[in-house]
Amino acid sequence: MSSYGFLKGVMRAVTQLLFPFKLIGKEKIGAGACVLVGNHYRLWDITHMACTTKDRVHFITKKELYSNRFLAFLCRKVEAIPVSRDGQDAKAIMTALRYLKNGEKISMFPEGTRNRTNEELLPLKGGAALFAIKARVPVYPVMCLHKTRLFRRTKIVVGDAVDLSAFYDRRMTAEDYAAAEEIIRGRMLATMHGYIAAQEAKKQVKAAKKAAKKAAKKAAKKDAERPAGEAKGGTDGSGGDA
Repeated sequence: MSSYGFLKGVMRAVTQLLFPFKLIGKEKIGAGACVLVGNHYRLWDITHMACTTKDRVHFITKKELYSNRFLAFLCRKVEAIPVSRDGQDAKAIMTALRYLKNGEKISMFPEGTRNRTNEELLPLKGGAALFAIKARVPVYPVMCLHKTRLFRRTKIVVGDAVDLSAFYDRRMTAEDYAAAEEIIRGRMLATMHGYIAAQEAKKQVKAAKKAAKKAAKKAAKKDAERPAGEAKGGTDGSGGDA
């Protein structure tokens, strides 16, 4: 087993113990290069990205993590890509693009920091669109439905691929990249909202079926208790006065 596979197994076991999660829709992510993007609440969120696929995932991480010897060791072992907070890091960009063009996967949290607010999703700092457009690969949202809590199960939903091929042959401007980032952000939110709406619709259908079954059972019981020969309309069928 590779060091990446071993560390992934350990991280998954620890995360499932402390912040258990259920991954939904990971079959959408096939073989080959792609950019995985997700909302970000805790350091453990990288485990969700890694578990979406059997392939190696190269994580884009902030350089500050490398100031901790243990975290720096882990980042080097999994071939993470260190980047400065402002995103102006040519070496990191070239490294990420090289991985993508070699058919590998990268992941990032485009909010740029952990979300400690009540907002569903912070404004995106950029980067995901640039990688996807330059490497001509799809983007997949990997979204936590709510903030992770200790010993509380969280659902992680993988959305459909975001296709940015309309931008491939353009001479890209800052405005074009901003527009592409908004498309990604919209699809990230839609992944969460769509799943929640689908689950609510299922609940309503289930409740309607349960109510109909209960009503039918009640009607059947009422019919069974009616005296033999009595019409359902409550009359004896003898008609009116002679």
